[in-house]
Amino acid sequence: MDAVISGAEYGDVLLSLFEKTGIGLAVLDSALRVRAVNDVFSEQCGRPRTAIRNHSFAELLHLSVRSHLLRQFERLIQGDHARVDCQPIATRFEGTGIVGQLAAFPVDNGTDKTQSIVVQFAPERTKESLPPARGQVKLTSLTSRVLEGVAAGDPTARLAAKLFLSRQGIEYHVSLLLRQFKVPNRTALAAKAYSMGIFSIGCWPPKVLPECIRN
Repeated sequence: MDAVISGAEYGDVLLSLFEKTGIGLAVLDSALRVRAVNDVFSEQCGRPRTAIRNHSFAELLHLSVRSHLLRQFERLIQGDHARVDCQPIATRFEGTGIVGQLAAFPVDNGTDKTQSIVVQFAPERTKESLPPARGQVKLTSLTSRVLEGVAAGDPTARLAAKLFLSRQGIEYHVSLLLRQFKVPNRTALAAKAYSMGIFSIGCWPPKVLPECIRN
């Protein structure tokens, strides 16, 4: 049975403790519904409090990190009380360019059963926010597979064998990707694709999100 948790249980004092630090704070119930947030978290999500409360936390996450983070939260719900701690670039919200570091801590009810989860989000301090991947980059099915191979570290010969193309064909598509992403080499290409959220986090070999592939 899901625990019913009201924002009043945590008090405005708790939720406001992180306001001056720039850290967003949210409280989720055992079904991963948002029960309370502070103003910073609301701003980071780009949504008012009323549009966040009682909604699924998954709806707030960018697709590139959603599955990976939900698996980690499921571990907390099931009793694995290890801290969820992601690399700064791995955590981002849907519809915003904000990236940062997320940490989550379980709160039990004294019987080793997780009653709620406290989520903290600290934005990465950069001069520019990264644009959301959705609607920004569209790849053909073939170029997406070339990009996946580059990110996996496949040399030209291996990638050519995988995709039934010549070496020259692979080099041609790689050069197109370098120009499209405005980077000088393959290493920078893979790094930029990850930073833009084009790959699904926690997936190996790298997989381009369906939303970034032209129909």
